[in-house]
Amino acid sequence: MGCSTTVVKYLVFFFNLVFAIAGAGLLALGILLKLKNDDIQNFIPDKYHLGLPPILLIAIGSVIFVTAFFGCCGAIKESTCMLTTFAIILLTLLIVQIAIAAYAFLQVGDTADLRSSVTQVVDKSFNQYNSSKAVQEEFDFLQSFLHCCGVDGVHDWKWEGGKLPNSCCSSNKNCTVAATNAYKDGCGDKAYKWFKNGLDLLGILAVAIATIEIIGAIFALCLSSSIKNQLRREAYA
Repeated sequence: MGCSTTVVKYLVFFFNLVFAIAGAGLLALGILLKLKNDDIQNFIPDKYHLGLPPILLIAIGSVIFVTAFFGCCGAIKESTCMLTTFAIILLTLLIVQIAIAAYAFLQVGDTADLRSSVTQVVDKSFNQYNSSKAVQEEFDFLQSFLHCCGVDGVHDWKWEGGKLPNSCCSSNKNCTVAATNAYKDGCGDKAYKWFKNGLDLLGILAVAIATIEIIGAIFALCLSSSIKNQLRREAYA
């Protein structure tokens, strides 16, 4: 095998190690976001389908991790079949990544509408705080998780003596409007930023992984072609 082919072989192998690590990272991130999103699912406006990104990350991370196996084995065993399969899977994933990036871009295209929709959902839950135990628990979690208080701020709570729910304070007890440990930011804005940042992250990851997939597919096809040419030369020798 020529020097150039050997170099490409080990480049493909190294690339797939990185690819496998990236896949495992996406899988872990997807699981983490899924757990967090499940906790605040009721504050996600239905029309934005913001519960979908974690599922996509889990699925793509799993596929990438398995795909990296084909690439590693194909490079080490110098299997043109496995390398070609690897390249095809990468190109297929590339199309999916482009679709995801477009989805994320379209979802955050109208940020004013997203902010308004999220704030409306948060405001609705806030108004039901004293009438439903389930809503109360959900809103308390939202305040504790996002370090926020009320819809627009601490002064949304009109309780006697300036008292606030314990979830509005970092110490989770003896919370008042004047307390230094009270969260000052409103949950409407905090929830909006949480969801928007999640969609931005999804779009960035989609573009980054798509770039890696293009490079990986090119390396795999070059190595496969080099191996085939080497086999032809040996056959005619």
